Amino acid sequence: MKDYDGDLRLLTLSEAAAILQVSRRTILRMVHQMEVPAFKVGGQWRLRESQFRQWLEEKEGQAKRSYLEPYRLAG
Repeated sequence: MKDYDGDLRLLTLSEAAAILQVSRRTILRMVHQMEVPAFKVGGQWRLRESQFRQWLEEKEGQAKRSYLEPYRLAG
């Protein structure tokens, strides 16, 4: 049997909110608006840590690109 430990680590909404430094209510809104990849387990929302980290890296990349865009146009 394969060891899926790292890939299957699940975050609660509170853990994800702490990582983003937002409230639990904010992360729940983001989940409902499908901004963050999440799914329900036994009626409670969970986020796969590997997908959450990938989503976060993509968001960081988008933020950097949008921040640098005016400088690219001016140059």
